[in-house]
Amino acid sequence: MDTEKLRRQLIDRITENYREYRANLLLKDRQELIDGAGRIADTALVFQHMADRSYKDGELEYLLKFQNPLEVVTEHWADYELMPDVLDALIADATDRQDDLTLFPLAADAPAQKPDSLRKFLNVDLETVLPQIMKQKTAFYQTDLNYALDAMREGAASGDPAKQNFVLIFRQSGVECLNERDMFIGGTRSFNTLQFYHTQTREPVLAYSVELTGSDKGGLRGNLYQQDNHRLAEYAGRTASPYTDVTVTFAGGKEVRLPEKEFHYEKAADLKYLHGSIKEVRNEAEDETVVQGAVKREHDRRREMPRGYFAVHLQALDEQRIQAEADRLSAALTDLKQPNSPDREQFMAEISVYFLPLASQHDMNRLYEKVQKQVGQPVYFSPPDNTGKRYIVMRREERAQEQPERKPSIKAQLSAKPVPGDNPAAKTKDREVR
Repeated sequence: MDTEKLRRQLIDRITENYREYRANLLLKDRQELIDGAGRIADTALVFQHMADRSYKDGELEYLLKFQNPLEVVTEHWADYELMPDVLDALIADATDRQDDLTLFPLAADAPAQKPDSLRKFLNVDLETVLPQIMKQKTAFYQTDLNYALDAMREGAASGDPAKQNFVLIFRQSGVECLNERDMFIGGTRSFNTLQFYHTQTREPVLAYSVELTGSDKGGLRGNLYQQDNHRLAEYAGRTASPYTDVTVTFAGGKEVRLPEKEFHYEKAADLKYLHGSIKEVRNEAEDETVVQGAVKREHDRRREMPRGYFAVHLQALDEQRIQAEADRLSAALTDLKQPNSPDREQFMAEISVYFLPLASQHDMNRLYEKVQKQVGQPVYFSPPDNTGKRYIVMRREERAQEQPERKPSIKAQLSAKPVPGDNPAAKTKDREVR
């Protein structure tokens, strides 16, 4: 391979290294960024120099042996704290000694790269796409989405950015709508709800950030960002500012600020009596700049997400929903040691009550095909019972074919009673005379 191709490979790799480095910075809190300011500046300087300089073939081949050549060179730079023009000598020296081969991860040892599955979907019709997502996850309390859309309409009309960014969590029974700003104020409902789905339940959920971009006669429009709710909760937990006060705005324009612990149902009634109807309640943080910094870093991170196609995403959700239920049912059937039907003649596994309300006949057909293929035996669906439950069933004789009867052990054969007619012939006292 010629020098230019090797150089192009190195530039591509350090560019990816630097992109990942900057993405990780967005997850750090303010103090971590302050403490690491020197290293951040060094990394930027080394990246720019490595991208601009010329290389010898030996240097290129050596640096390409590493998963993160940017880190390798930056470590040397940080050790010496020299001027940029000395970087060339450092790179040449490291290439000659090759000591780093035992200190840093090598490209040859890198696992197959798993593509980031999270995508952003820009300028979508929220009143169309959000119900489509809900139909892939939420079997009960689907009217929760109506309340979420109402909150978005109010936010779109307000013109306040703090009211135009949300996080939606689709679960099996309902939809949670969280205010993004409040999510970074520790102790608010939005913060606590996000943490609950991170630490207090094992139920898998679908999470999306919603950024409103407008509202017209055609409905709400906005940008939709896939989220890993666990990563988002960890980030909010690290960066949130404590919840301290509440600002209450009344219809007449008067504002009252009081400690959040003093604002409760009875207090709200007293305030209404004194000042009129309540127009808005705003949660206040100990340090608003901390909240806004966390929000900005989150927006910067998701802005770098690759763009996706919603139709492709919806198809993937559909496949995942059916495959997950097929895996669960297949495992349930194969784990059974004895028939569990009322007549003790069949193996049965109940189809999830969260799957059935969302499943079309086509979905049921696909589920049947997947389960039968995975268990490797004929199965069938039972009709609904008097409670509406349905089961996937495997007959006892089919399972017997799958697991043929084993031959008794030697010990069992020796201890078994002899079968009548199989007794050995009695010995005689006569011996043959030779």
